[in-house]
Amino acid sequence: MESINFNVPPPKTEYCLLTFPLSRVLIVTINLPKKLNALTFPAHFELDEVFNWYNKEPELWVAIITGAGNKAFCVGQDLGSELASNEKDEDVITLKNFPTSGFAGLSRRVDCLKPIIAAVNGFAIGGGMEIVLACDIVVAAENSIFSLPEVKRGLAAVNGGLTRLVRFIGYQRACELTFTGQNISAKRCKELGLVNIIVPTYKDVIPATLEIASKIIENSPDAIKYSKQGILYSLESPSLTEAERKHFTSDIGKKFYSQDNFKEGILSFKEKRKPKWKNSKL
Repeated sequence: MESINFNVPPPKTEYCLLTFPLSRVLIVTINLPKKLNALTFPAHFELDEVFNWYNKEPELWVAIITGAGNKAFCVGQDLGSELASNEKDEDVITLKNFPTSGFAGLSRRVDCLKPIIAAVNGFAIGGGMEIVLACDIVVAAENSIFSLPEVKRGLAAVNGGLTRLVRFIGYQRACELTFTGQNISAKRCKELGLVNIIVPTYKDVIPATLEIASKIIENSPDAIKYSKQGILYSLESPSLTEAERKHFTSDIGKKFYSQDNFKEGILSFKEKRKPKWKNSKL
């Protein structure tokens, strides 16, 4: 466990665990294994606060999200608890009860330019799959199961999952998965481009994600941010030309070439040495 001098202390948590296995790397573990890491509304707001903190904390460059236990990453909303505590069933499913950043503070988040890796250690169902779709890189155990089964309960995946899914895998494939609510394997998700790496068991998921994170933090955090911004613009803009225009003229684009890390990258290349990156100020 690394000791890190944060600018702002991490938020106190009840529903998740925060650990720092490497310098500049945060692991967020949804810690509700008895409920297969299903989330209540307070848990969503707690995770929103955690990822708001991660986004602003310059000492952290990469985040990993996973689930506690050996069965589930996250099986979505804890409907049982919510139905028991609400007089009106419709109160359980309305977006007004979620943070603006969506399910787990991630599924509708659009302001984070730092990498977020999903370490899927089992079932990623409903909102759990929406978390996966919102992450930048996905590592999954071979026995992991994914699905958007909302239609089986008269619901819809309105927390960002549908819009991301159709852009990632295409219209007909998205329709098939959404209309049937069927389970799909990690292998099939990898074929569809929704999973980057498959590992043998849940025990292998965190080591594999940490290997990726260690490679990311070797690079300029400014360059990572600026690159992710360009990728996101390409998803959200109606044309490549528009995406490129937004990327080049963004506030980050205007500041990028004057930053210490840009200068360090050029200087280290000239001096044939390993660059010494600083925390991003972008």
